[in-house]
Amino acid sequence: MPTTCPYCNCSFPSNGAVRQHQGKNLQCRQLRSAARERQFGEIRQRCGWDPQRSADAHTVPNSDTNIDAFFDDDAPLSSVLPESNPDDQDAQNPRIENIPEDEETGVWVQNFPEEKRAGASLRQAKTAFQLIRDEQVIQGAEIWGPFKDEDEWALVKWLVKNVGHNQADEFLKLRSISENVKPTFKNKTELYRAVDSLPGGVRWVREEVKLTGDLKDGEGRAMEETLELWYRDPVECIQELIGNPMFRDVIRYAPERVFQDRHGKVRQIDETWTADWWWRIQSLLPATATIAPVILSSDKTKLSQFRGDKSAWPVYLTIGNIAKDVRRKSSSHASILVGYLPVGSFDCFDEKTKSLARYQKFHSCMQAILKTLQGAGETGVEMVCADSNVRRVWPILAAYVADYPEQCLVACCMENRCPIGEISPTQRGSHEPCPRRDIQETLSLLQAHRAGTLTQELKDRFAALGLRAISNPFWEHLPHADIFQCFSPDLLHQLHKGVFKDHLVKWCSTIIGEDEIDARFQAMPTLSGLRYFKNGISGVSQWTGAEHKEMEKVFLALIAGGADDSVIKGARALIDFIYLASLQSHTTDTLEALRRSLDDFHAHKASFITFGGRSASHFNIPKFHMLEHYADLITSLGSADGFNTEWSERLHIDYAKDAYRASNKKDYVAQMARWLSRQEAVDRYANYVIWVRNGGLQPPAHLLHQQPQVSLPYNIADTPPLKNISASLIIQNHGATRFLPVLTKFLLQLGSPVIPHTFDRFHLYTQMVFFLPIITEASPSKSKNVLFTAPSNLTTARTSLIEANPRQTNFALVRTGEQNQYTDKTNLQGQSESPSVLLFNPLNSCTGLRVAHVRAVFTLPDHYQIQSTHPLAYIEWFTPLRSPDPITGFYTVSRSTRSNAPYAEIIEANRIVRNLHLSPKFGRSKDPAWTSTNVSDKCRTFYLNHHLDIHLFYSSGIYQSSPLTCWKRASKVTGLGAGK
Repeated sequence: MPTTCPYCNCSFPSNGAVRQHQGKNLQCRQLRSAARERQFGEIRQRCGWDPQRSADAHTVPNSDTNIDAFFDDDAPLSSVLPESNPDDQDAQNPRIENIPEDEETGVWVQNFPEEKRAGASLRQAKTAFQLIRDEQVIQGAEIWGPFKDEDEWALVKWLVKNVGHNQADEFLKLRSISENVKPTFKNKTELYRAVDSLPGGVRWVREEVKLTGDLKDGEGRAMEETLELWYRDPVECIQELIGNPMFRDVIRYAPERVFQDRHGKVRQIDETWTADWWWRIQSLLPATATIAPVILSSDKTKLSQFRGDKSAWPVYLTIGNIAKDVRRKSSSHASILVGYLPVGSFDCFDEKTKSLARYQKFHSCMQAILKTLQGAGETGVEMVCADSNVRRVWPILAAYVADYPEQCLVACCMENRCPIGEISPTQRGSHEPCPRRDIQETLSLLQAHRAGTLTQELKDRFAALGLRAISNPFWEHLPHADIFQCFSPDLLHQLHKGVFKDHLVKWCSTIIGEDEIDARFQAMPTLSGLRYFKNGISGVSQWTGAEHKEMEKVFLALIAGGADDSVIKGARALIDFIYLASLQSHTTDTLEALRRSLDDFHAHKASFITFGGRSASHFNIPKFHMLEHYADLITSLGSADGFNTEWSERLHIDYAKDAYRASNKKDYVAQMARWLSRQEAVDRYANYVIWVRNGGLQPPAHLLHQQPQVSLPYNIADTPPLKNISASLIIQNHGATRFLPVLTKFLLQLGSPVIPHTFDRFHLYTQMVFFLPIITEASPSKSKNVLFTAPSNLTTARTSLIEANPRQTNFALVRTGEQNQYTDKTNLQGQSESPSVLLFNPLNSCTGLRVAHVRAVFTLPDHYQIQSTHPLAYIEWFTPLRSPDPITGFYTVSRSTRSNAPYAEIIEANRIVRNLHLSPKFGRSKDPAWTSTNVSDKCRTFYLNHHLDIHLFYSSGIYQSSPLTCWKRASKVTGLGAGK
């Protein structure tokens, strides 16, 4: 339901959006602070607090403390840590535990020192959207620009975004369009003239780049090649991003430190502004400075599968001020294509010098593109920001997103070296410290090489660092930029494709056997959201990042028991590392767990050689070595999901491949630039129309976190899809063998005299959808979790056949109300020292979780005369969760029995928490009788596979060396029913 700000009466989609608005809007923030000052005075009087008490007591917030921090009803941020020793916090503020932290974020925030006024506004000014609107008002024009009305604007958007030039011309010449619709443009020329008249973005610049090679032509002259460089001013691109009103509520202008405990010991790092880099650079700049952390990405890509010689080399730019989940969405247009690097043949060079010539030209072209960043990064540039405030912005290179070869190209080093540190190529797999490269030393060596003044000692040092002889690397004069600290983690190429698919899967397949691995994949039970590899994996030649992730979900459970324990432990360490590195928010604890996982891999890596998985006698693999830097890079720049190369891979489709397809394939770069400008113009104006219609206040819905509005912990069909199903058919088709006895027991407990019979008819549901509670480490918003409860086939009274996926399993985690010493201090149980965890169930409502097979979800017949708030579920229990398996880390369960029959029960469906994946415990070899359809019934022992998703992985707490210490707090959780 929409929520209104009480200070300006503006409507917002959620309480969280109201809090964000009040934190950004100066007038509303002042009014809210005044209201809270009054509220604080009342509490002070009621509690007997003395405002004149010695400052040592700190029972009243001092003048440097944000009064908003001490109330949790509206605050967009929580308690602010005072600038003092965190260990003295209790002495300074002994009553802080009685004042809850912010309910929305559950964290404490330390702002940058007030005297530096980081991100301060110099004055107010109008944004580009406001200027457009003012001009239209003066002219008395509608908001549709050069188009006559909303319908024509909608037609233009559709044509530009979906139709090529020739097709647009043919479409406009259709009689039904020209005579009935009668657009103001009669052909494509008039259409695109109108589009070109829309407010434009940053203009393109074309430069000719001449190459003079070392080869001679027939007349003895040096051969030449002329290339084209297309680019846009990056400072203007940053102005467009930071000044876009659509980003107003998802943008930050100053760094902060976030903590998950009031003592400041458990730090939280996710966005760029919560990491170390911004805080450190901010301390070097003058007061009121605003930093725009520049994030660059470059990657050469093929434009066509059929024209292999056609390539483009896009360079993308975004800024760390914008929230990472917005940056990742191509639809948000938070990334700008800043240039197309030239891709030439370089045939004027000898084969021996061609590679170095390409490297040198990359740097010279990048230097041309980024030249305006130098002056802007030294003195700052005044920019109108998204909130209509003028700030002096210092655009500084913070991160460079690239795959490993591109990182080496940028770092001017050989591809057998670490682009970040100085470690020897033969020591990269040693798990030894890797000292960071020194940028000043590197520049001095490159300059001395260019001048020919290297002494023998310096030559040895040049060779030891594995440098390439690049003159004037593009980052040489970029202020405050240390390129060797800019390389971000690459989840796609380094982890999912490199470490996992190219190495771990290959090693384990060699040790266990490809046929056995394929058989296990084929026998793996599936469920909603989990890919089933029906033919195994050995025959697949091309993989995508999405398929790698799907394999990771089941791989450890799949290989468990198939190889020596040391091999399984090594595999577990790597998969845990991948899951930990993929968290969207990190803490001091998760980063320590990340390091510990890497330690565990190196402790067991020799087993992959011992048992024949890896033929080489070393692990000097570039992608494995890069894991050594992950924890430090995340601490410096923010969580890895904000810098994943999947971002640039997706942008290739919009900014390179689609652009190329829209060209006539001749001089295509110029056409691509023109096509892109028109796409951006339409997207920008579409956002402007949305902005005007929202009163110039609210960004579009796709930029806001839209939380599902639910009153129950699950969604279910209003009317059961399966009607009048007899009890006998439920027993037969659902495998609910104990249905009648446990239903009889359930009715007796309710005091009902009804005795159920096989001919009684019930309405059944086919699925339940759960909204998993927010865990910021896993996801900033609630995610869906689907539990299917339909059988493989169900014959109704009319003998019709209702089909469902025969491989869908329906295992779930269910609340029991029983104490379990093995889970009561983990996130599974709803307790964590991480206050960002919104619990599975309210504290004190029930304890204990247990695995169950949900065979059927149904309602009682009317003649039973029993009303139930929730649907009922027939479940069969598995054994309680005990200590995790020491090898895999999985909980192990088996079917629970009573008197040699399944231990079954009828429960209310609101006790179901979420679906689960139970993987069969294969042992040394897979049972030949097991298939994906029968393994759930034939197998006796299962692993609770917590790699099913990041949410379950983090909730389980298995990755930690010991269970989480319970950090108790008052928790408000809506829509979660009490347990048994």
